[in-house]
Amino acid sequence: MDDKSKYPHIFWNGYAQAIINKYNLKQTVKGEHHGPCPACGGTDRFWIKEYKGEVRVHCRQCNDWKAIYDEMIVDGVLPTLYERQKYASVAVNDTSDFVAIEPYHVKKGIDLHGAVLDGMNLVVPIIDISGKRVNTQTITPEGGKKFKHGAPVDTCFGIVNGPLNGECYLAEGWATACSVAQCTGRPAVFCLNSGNLPKVAAVLQEKRPECTFIVAADNDDAGVKAAKETNLPYKAPKQAKWDWNDVMLNHGPAMVAKELKKIRKPKPLFVQLDQLEFKAPEWLIEGLLEKNTFAVCFGSPAAGKTFLVLDMALSIATGKTFHDHNVSKGTVFYIAGEGHNGFARRAAAWQKETQISLQKVPFFKSSRSVVMTDDTQVAELRDVIEEMSQQHGEPSLIVIDTLARALGAADENSAKEMGTFIRSVDELRDDYDCTVLAVHHTGHSNKDRARGSSSLIGAADCEFMVDKWFDGDENTKIEVKWTKMKDALMPEPLNFLHVPHQLTGVDLTPTSSIALKKISDKKPLQNDEKDRQKMVLDAFNQMGGEQVIRSALSEQCAAKYGKSARTWNDVIQEMTQEIFLQQKVSKNNVLTLRRKD
Repeated sequence: MDDKSKYPHIFWNGYAQAIINKYNLKQTVKGEHHGPCPACGGTDRFWIKEYKGEVRVHCRQCNDWKAIYDEMIVDGVLPTLYERQKYASVAVNDTSDFVAIEPYHVKKGIDLHGAVLDGMNLVVPIIDISGKRVNTQTITPEGGKKFKHGAPVDTCFGIVNGPLNGECYLAEGWATACSVAQCTGRPAVFCLNSGNLPKVAAVLQEKRPECTFIVAADNDDAGVKAAKETNLPYKAPKQAKWDWNDVMLNHGPAMVAKELKKIRKPKPLFVQLDQLEFKAPEWLIEGLLEKNTFAVCFGSPAAGKTFLVLDMALSIATGKTFHDHNVSKGTVFYIAGEGHNGFARRAAAWQKETQISLQKVPFFKSSRSVVMTDDTQVAELRDVIEEMSQQHGEPSLIVIDTLARALGAADENSAKEMGTFIRSVDELRDDYDCTVLAVHHTGHSNKDRARGSSSLIGAADCEFMVDKWFDGDENTKIEVKWTKMKDALMPEPLNFLHVPHQLTGVDLTPTSSIALKKISDKKPLQNDEKDRQKMVLDAFNQMGGEQVIRSALSEQCAAKYGKSARTWNDVIQEMTQEIFLQQKVSKNNVLTLRRKD
């Protein structure tokens, strides 16, 4: 509805005297009546005057005629839209702009929850921390809101579905609090506005320590800022500019309850030692890929990264064992920018190799890339996944192939822009307790690490490299070598053979693709790898030649020969799996190395 239809002709003869009386305006200049501004409270810079038979208003302080009109409607000196339409002249024939007006709570799909109707306006009670009623908020059918003039607001609030006990939600607006209470069945506190929310949170935490407070935040800058200021756990809708009433009206009460359950409670800064708990890793692919982690697969172009990751993803979607490693079956969403044709051929080759049908398998490929540094595209992705999850189950694995496409125009060498990507990944993991696997390229100068900012490897829980090699018969093979496994033992390298399969597509034209077959062959060491292993042994001997702390050996090699300690750690890892050195955990839980017998 535009401003003209919301604020139509307000005739001087019909309304001027009521306005003058209500605000005690004085005619200090001929034709102008001056006094306090209904909107901003300015005492001497507001006036009304007659212009062509209509009321004109102005305030030199706030200069907001719309806010002034809204306050006058709430104060009852101007008619609501409902009243103007109800009592419109019967001589007006064009009723195409007529909009049926209902009280605010009806429009919002919520119950009164202790509010009362005054005509078409809602009056909501407001209390202080002692429980004493100290103010009210009047809400018009159009959503205009006003507190009782001069009554307290700071640290005051309203309670919906009280009394407060156990888990309670805090919200900015009354309609949001009502929506949250209706959808969750829990008490909700209406904090009046974003600025007052942190103040209310502080007094409630002090006076009601037996309650657990959670912020049901609005998804806008002010709402998220206020939620963070409370230092409480909070959850905002995924859609920008939405509050939880928008979610309820568009997706239903069950969605509100489901999303608010995903709030992660903040962990205390310190925990007593005997309260610490641990459990064995939960595997998506046993020994290789953990649940609810961020993993990175990297390699040179055409090294076979997508073949490997697709094999993993299809194994998870079908529940098939991944080359002797058990999997936890689940839904897979695969974000890839390349066309469907090549991807479909690879899937068909996998199906032919494994003899497992892909009909009705919960595996879904995107038709385009998603820029994970773009809030709008990320919000769309989450909305689509959420909608599809209703039918197919929440994702166990989300693949991003490739990370470079997912960054869009962002600089992969920038820690800040890579950080934005990582935050989007973390949000997906938090939403669904799923694993996110990103496919990336090797560095330009260092082929032993993923390209771009080091913040990527810092954020990853697991990282593995794919490299292509050829045997003496020129058979194409790939090696998969883990370079990071944060909370579990580093897996031994895996090697696969490219197995070609002849296929026939819908056009009945013969074509082909490949699948992977696990083999026991190992990629032969290159000369530079042999040289590095010799350097490690030399450093090992110089440090005593019997037993050495692994981290100290890595640092010694980095200082003596150059490159990073992480590069030397990878070399040491290879040596513990093949020759010379064995790894043990000492009594003080430090990894040590000693010569093999």
